Amino acid sequence: MTAQFPPPVPQTEQRLLSHEELEAALRDIGARRYHNLHPFHRLLHDGKLSKDQVRAWALNRYYYQAMIPVKDAALLARLPDAQLRRIWRQRIVDHDGDHEGDGGIERWLKLAEGVGFTRDYVLSTKGILSATRFSVDAYVHFVSERSLLEAIASSLTEMFSPTIISERVAGMLKNYDFITKDTLAYFDKRLTQAPRDADFALDYVKRHATTPEMQRAAMDALTFKCTVLWTQLDALYFAYVAPGMVPPDAWQPGEGLVAESNSAEASPAATTATAEPTAFSGSDVPRLPRGVRLRFDEVRNKHVLLAPERTFDLDDNAVAVLKLVDGQNTVSQIARILGQTYDADPAIIEADILPMLAGLAQKRVLER
Repeated sequence: MTAQFPPPVPQTEQRLLSHEELEAALRDIGARRYHNLHPFHRLLHDGKLSKDQVRAWALNRYYYQAMIPVKDAALLARLPDAQLRRIWRQRIVDHDGDHEGDGGIERWLKLAEGVGFTRDYVLSTKGILSATRFSVDAYVHFVSERSLLEAIASSLTEMFSPTIISERVAGMLKNYDFITKDTLAYFDKRLTQAPRDADFALDYVKRHATTPEMQRAAMDALTFKCTVLWTQLDALYFAYVAPGMVPPDAWQPGEGLVAESNSAEASPAATTATAEPTAFSGSDVPRLPRGVRLRFDEVRNKHVLLAPERTFDLDDNAVAVLKLVDGQNTVSQIARILGQTYDADPAIIEADILPMLAGLAQKRVLER
């Protein structure tokens, strides 16, 4: 069972949209697919991650931050007009800085140091999840190889970043005692830089997407960028939050930290959240939380589990179990009913479904 994107944006009819219609379509993509909807982001800003999980986010996100000016330099080299180059060049300055110790990358390094990493470890990019590296590199290649319109349109995620920044900063300062305003200084300037850059890119796309096909290409480019951001959080979620094993070549808690850091340390809010048990016993009564429901998707001809802003695909075994989750049946009763239905040993069925129930509870789509 994996978290799925919200439904794709409906295909726009093949006519040239007005500037207002095009902007509305682009903003709709963000409303559906921007990574503020991702479970990992919600856990992060709600204070429900441990200190090591926050560290994993800071470390992996550094690779994205470090490659942004590389991406922008590739695009800058393709701009045919000096005025456009001067405007786009500012993005590189924003991240690389005008001098040593300046710029967004430097501020992100301060963030990583603030949660306990040594600077050399972060700069080495050791421990970066392979999915993080792959998705970020794919973004750089996209901007380098696709049309200028698509490359610039892919940056339009900056239209939505002030919202996620506000949520992230407020939530992290409120919920993590190891986070300070200085730790999060990276985001201060982004609140003004991102809207400035988004306004330029949006104006460029409106003026240069002069056919229905070009407008669709711009929308597809923005969708691709949303996928890049979403995939990075997918990688973090499934490596460090969902039940499973951290890949052996990825960051392991305790690696690359300054000597006085305690990798087991967590904020009180995070400790409370992570200490909450997710394992089920036979006497527990599982139930679907408010807003979560089992539904048959007629288009795909399969059952799915719907949660706020998320959809989970289900295999046949999960469907059989969830059909019996009514807030009254215990796990053992569910196993007995399935045993009678499938002529199988209820004890074996119970042993099989307990990990599945625990996994759903970790994803916050099941409770007891």
